[in-house]
Amino acid sequence: MDITKLIRAGSILVLLGILSTSGLSQNTPLSINYTLPPLQNQGGIEFLTGGIGSDESQAILQEGGKWPLMLELARASAPRAEYLSDVHITIKDASGLTVLKTVTRGPYLLAKLPPGRYSLDATYEGKTLHQDLDLQKEHKKITLLWPVPKL
Repeated sequence: MDITKLIRAGSILVLLGILSTSGLSQNTPLSINYTLPPLQNQGGIEFLTGGIGSDESQAILQEGGKWPLMLELARASAPRAEYLSDVHITIKDASGLTVLKTVTRGPYLLAKLPPGRYSLDATYEGKTLHQDLDLQKEHKKITLLWPVPKL
C-alpha cells in the first residue's frame, strides 16, 4: 500500500475517533443557540433591539422572520455599508398616534405590531428617513440606508 494512502486512511480514522468521543451523537443537534437581546414592551407593543456582536446578530436574524417587522439600519460607506446603533425610531399608527418610540441598541429592531398602516421615522445624526408601512400578516424586513456623510 502506498504510504500517502496509509497516512490519509489513518488521518480519517483519527478524525472519526475524535468526533465519536467528543460527545456528539446522532441525537445531539449541531445548531448553536444564540442569545437574543432583552424583550421590551411599550404600550402593549413588544420589541427588541440589538445586534452588536456576531452572536446577537445571528440570534436576531434567526428570530426575525417570526416578527411582523424587522428593521435593519446602516449607513452607506466604502467598500460596504456600516451598521448603525443609537438610531431614534418613532412609529405611528394610521391615526397619527405614536405606538413605539425608542433608540436602537444595535443595527436591528424587531417589533410585534398588529396588522395595519404605519409611518416610520428613523433619525441618525440629525438625518431622518421616513417610510410608510403596510403591515399585514406576513413578515416585512426593511433596510434603512443613510447616505454617506458629507465632509
